[in-house]
Amino acid sequence: MKIAILEDEILVSDMLSTIIEKNGFTTLAMSENIADAKEVVALKPDLFFVDIRLGENENGIEFGKFLQEKGIPFIYVTANNELEVMRKAVITQPEAYITKPFNEKDVVAAVQLHALKKQADKKLTIITPKGNELIAESDILFCEADGVYSNIQTNTKVITQRIKLKDLDEKLSENFVRVHRSYLVNKSKIDAFKSTHVVIGSHEIPVARTYRSVLKEL
Repeated sequence: MKIAILEDEILVSDMLSTIIEKNGFTTLAMSENIADAKEVVALKPDLFFVDIRLGENENGIEFGKFLQEKGIPFIYVTANNELEVMRKAVITQPEAYITKPFNEKDVVAAVQLHALKKQADKKLTIITPKGNELIAESDILFCEADGVYSNIQTNTKVITQRIKLKDLDEKLSENFVRVHRSYLVNKSKIDAFKSTHVVIGSHEIPVARTYRSVLKEL
């Protein structure tokens, strides 16, 4: 996940960036003012941290409105608990708020909340006899390769599509990981795992030796 930061306090910005990188995400850019932050939008960040108080002349809520119009999710960083300010902030529909002074858990929890919401909202287009249909990624347990086909195991059924597992992997979010040349699993659905296999419900899926490193990230 590529994360951008709009924060006029360098120490705070550096702290956010350190936490972001430490937890496996990427700091796309750090900006101290709205003009620079708007240029970062062209880099297509997945998420923005936006400080509400940006010195005397700028307001992070105005940038929040801009991000809202662009469809880019953002999290407000604030030390301000004034009711009127928070009312204005709510209207811009941020993903979350973190309050200064924050800690690593606050930041990680906010990012993970966004990631879960994104994963739940993401849809996969499948082809059926009735035409194209959308299924939520959150309904998919795992996918299994079958030659030029892939079998998509959902909570209730198996959907077979004419698509190679490699190409299906590119369509799904980062919440899906390869554990075997023939299997792609939804990390959020894993109930248990060992070095040789993962368990999802009643399904036991093999983990190939070359993919065992991904288990460290679960």
